[in-house]
Amino acid sequence: MVFPGRFSTGCDLCRKRKIKPRQERPQAPHQAPPLTQNVNSSQTLVQAPRRAAPPAIIPQPEVSYDEVSICYFIRRFVTPDDNDNLPGHLTFLPSLYKRESHGLLELATLSVAQMAAYNHFGGDKFRLQSYQNYGRALGALRKTIQSEDEVTDDRVLAAVLLLTMFKDIGEEGWGDPSEHAPGLYYLLQKRGVEQFCTSRGFELFLLALLKLQVHSFLHQDNRYTDPGGLVHMLSVVDPMMRAMSLMTKTMSLRQDLLKCTSIPSENHNENREPNENQARPENGGRSSGSDQYVLQACFEALEDFDRWDTDAEPYWRNTFHGRSIAALGELATGSTYYDPKTACIIILIRSARLILLLSILEYYDAMQSSCSDTEAWRVGDRAAWENCIPVLEHTIRLAIDDMLYCVPFALGDLGPDGSPVSIHPDGAASLVVFQPLRLVTYCAYATPEQRTCSQNILNRMKTGVGVRSAIPWSEQVGGIALEA
Repeated sequence: MVFPGRFSTGCDLCRKRKIKPRQERPQAPHQAPPLTQNVNSSQTLVQAPRRAAPPAIIPQPEVSYDEVSICYFIRRFVTPDDNDNLPGHLTFLPSLYKRESHGLLELATLSVAQMAAYNHFGGDKFRLQSYQNYGRALGALRKTIQSEDEVTDDRVLAAVLLLTMFKDIGEEGWGDPSEHAPGLYYLLQKRGVEQFCTSRGFELFLLALLKLQVHSFLHQDNRYTDPGGLVHMLSVVDPMMRAMSLMTKTMSLRQDLLKCTSIPSENHNENREPNENQARPENGGRSSGSDQYVLQACFEALEDFDRWDTDAEPYWRNTFHGRSIAALGELATGSTYYDPKTACIIILIRSARLILLLSILEYYDAMQSSCSDTEAWRVGDRAAWENCIPVLEHTIRLAIDDMLYCVPFALGDLGPDGSPVSIHPDGAASLVVFQPLRLVTYCAYATPEQRTCSQNILNRMKTGVGVRSAIPWSEQVGGIALEA
């Protein structure tokens, strides 16, 4: 074949179709029109760009159970520090806790925080580590008390408070929540007046005193109600301590009334064989004059509660930035907003009044059952009692109404404008007020609506918040409530 003098620039496809090539550069297949692209079999095709290699898989960081539990516990069970000088619940914990330390406070905090995380998230590892840290904290506490080097430190008292809290949120039937009462009493007495010099020390004292008063009510034990007489001494100058003094006085009067009511039952059963396990009243018995003295002190204490409501209103307004406290029965009828701390204090004060009223009515029931219609009453006149009892029962319902009205504010469900709040430390208030709500469920003088409302709140605290001890007393004692 004779060489024509030039190279052919057409591709094989153009030659086959006998068309004039357009001399275009090759393009990607998805860009070129079909059957019109000049492609020479001798030319090298342009390679498509390679896809970038997938990034290397980074291993997921290991979950720190300690960090998760601590963050959850502080967010839900610690009251935020508002710098308002009003005591809250464990407000001091973030400043005392040392992350890198493994001391008594850190072990106690981890034990209760991991149990709280177990109640909320589940997971056996939370539960196992919680019990392990609780045992280590008990060992560290024994060494601290034996050495007596740091027993007056705030960290030691805070650790004991956390250990008592462990029993409140722990599994049902595990341990006695009051087993740390002697230790709390010892620490408060050892710390003396100096603990009131700081707001943190004052908050620690109030939280510990509440635990001791709960122990006194549940176990009928008044040995630990006023450590070192500090409550009575400071009740003259501080309204907050005056309220705590009234609560302490209520526990003492309740024990005196129980001793008075034990006399008729013994006289009624004098022909029966004595029971070795039956408790005997002190001094072998009480006279009607002694009953009269105790009852007079009880009604004077009720007047003290009324005076405290009157005096606390201006004190709260002037000391705590415009906050206020209303008198008995005026809370539920109004529309005033109460901050969570004030609401918790109101619930505690109303519960103390409720305990005193219940004690008086229990005494009346015991006298009524022991005396026939023809017998003279040991104290007072029967007609006077019959006129007084409806007033006492009505006062009980007013106190319960105030308590239930304050619960949404205490749990932080409502904001200052009355709108619901999405994130709030409801666990802090739950640990403070669940015992008074249990008392309402056990009160036969409460209305069915009041008992139902209290039971619903306790169910929320138990299932939603994780306070396992928030169960009605009627369930704990086999469904037997106080008889009216």
